[in-house]
Amino acid sequence: MAGDPVRRLKLYIAEEQQILREAYRSFFLPQPDVEVVGCSGDTTGDSLAGAAWALKPDVMLLGFKILQPVVVEKLEMVREKRPDIAMVVLSANYDAKGIKSLREFSRGSSIGCAYLLKHTIDTVEQLTQMVRSVAEGRIILDPAVMEGFIASADSRANFLKELTPRELEVLSWMAKGYRNNTIAEVLCLESKTVERHINSIYSKLSDLSESKHARVHAVTLYLRATGMLPADDSAVA
Repeated sequence: MAGDPVRRLKLYIAEEQQILREAYRSFFLPQPDVEVVGCSGDTTGDSLAGAAWALKPDVMLLGFKILQPVVVEKLEMVREKRPDIAMVVLSANYDAKGIKSLREFSRGSSIGCAYLLKHTIDTVEQLTQMVRSVAEGRIILDPAVMEGFIASADSRANFLKELTPRELEVLSWMAKGYRNNTIAEVLCLESKTVERHINSIYSKLSDLSESKHARVHAVTLYLRATGMLPADDSAVA
């Protein structure tokens, strides 16, 4: 007996730049597991919230020229209407106030999201993987965005500034609860390579590196820096 058909992922696209909007649409239309339920150049808060409510997408792919507080206000309007929608937010640039607002917006959220700079997306496969990943509840941060998060975070998260992009990537997967061997599979690395990155992360924890709970400390500081964990003085001993 044939199994039930795989449910298609419902995607809504809103991008300010027409050439990118049409490119995204053409990327996803042929995907057998993705249904493009709408595509628009209107990125006003009312339009996005209306589309979220009426079209009920699983993921919204949103493109802006610059990530500012007003953009985050639009994301908040979407969340008010549909708190369960995952988002991929692409911007050509960002400012410090925008990053601070985005960090507050992300605080305590368990819904998948990705915040990326447009120029870092090199392939169709990369973009489609981002959409599928946030639909699965994953959190993805562009290294430049992550740096902005760290700059506005608790001073105890300053050690994150010393991490390489690969170490930050490994730490992000640790924060999702993945074991070392699974992280290796996801990143297409040898297990020993992942272990080496993790040991390097621990060494940059300074006095915490000798703790039996180094992994917990590192993950807690990462989650606090990204706004996914409230700043609580009792969270880290």
